[in-house]
Amino acid sequence: MPTGRARDRVYPRSVGVLGHGFLAEPVMERLLRTLPAATHISAYGRDPDLLAQLQRVGAKPAASPADLAARSEYVLVLLQSLEDLEDDLSGSSGLHAGVHSPTILVMGAICTPDDVRNLASQLAAKTASLLRVVDAPLSGTQRAAARGELSIVVGATPGLYRDALPVLELLGTCVRVGGLGSAQIANACEQYIIAATAMALSEAAVIAERAGLDLARVLHSWELSLAGSRVLGASRAKLLDRDFQPDPPAGASLAPLEVAAQQAWRTGTSARLLANVQELFQLLDRAGLSSQDLTSTYQYLAAQHPERREAQA
Repeated sequence: MPTGRARDRVYPRSVGVLGHGFLAEPVMERLLRTLPAATHISAYGRDPDLLAQLQRVGAKPAASPADLAARSEYVLVLLQSLEDLEDDLSGSSGLHAGVHSPTILVMGAICTPDDVRNLASQLAAKTASLLRVVDAPLSGTQRAAARGELSIVVGATPGLYRDALPVLELLGTCVRVGGLGSAQIANACEQYIIAATAMALSEAAVIAERAGLDLARVLHSWELSLAGSRVLGASRAKLLDRDFQPDPPAGASLAPLEVAAQQAWRTGTSARLLANVQELFQLLDRAGLSSQDLTSTYQYLAAQHPERREAQA
């Protein structure tokens, strides 16, 4: 892959962003700020409002997925799931149709390990192995993306990991966890931990408030005893302000929870807590709260009728 140098690191000369996920805008702004000025940055997505915003911050619009691939040596896919990518892969305007030289595709969407391996195999066959896939789902909030503080687990060969790292390191802390597909498993387990923590925090907050406690004081005490909890630190102000703007949206947990559940079944793991967490997030989705913040679990639980238990004699 032809390259350009900046800050003693080797960067691709052209980068494309494909997708409309909630991280697309802050990731694009981060790349525009931190990649060398000579790097050509393009964008394509099916959300016209987001695409217009990306153009306003400096991205060059691509006419189709194929056009994006033709312009880019490095393509970052920012979608919620692999299903969202299907329309961008089909037909003469599909992504693979524009690949004419060695290209890295970083898969930021959530999917099963088998699906990302099958995708890599199909794209390699369609592009004479010019397109190489890196498994790298991004984890974090829009604020973290803007600061380059995302958590990024990566599944790739050591050599491909090295090639993809200069751009990924601009977005956050990267850890290679194995080959293709391994990052989907690691990320799913991480998202399960975050979702379970948010659920426990929401339930605990409702219990404390219904018991007559001052939520601000209680949250402060939890923050002291659970020092270093990223979820608690991010959620404290949201709970106090009843701020349920999505960062990230609760619905983003559904796909990784499903991947985690599939891996639990495949490995013969009795994951009872996982089943409960998955059920709650499905309830949030049915209640129309999946587009709200993870702390909307508090909003959902607080709206439920209190279950009262009379003391037994």
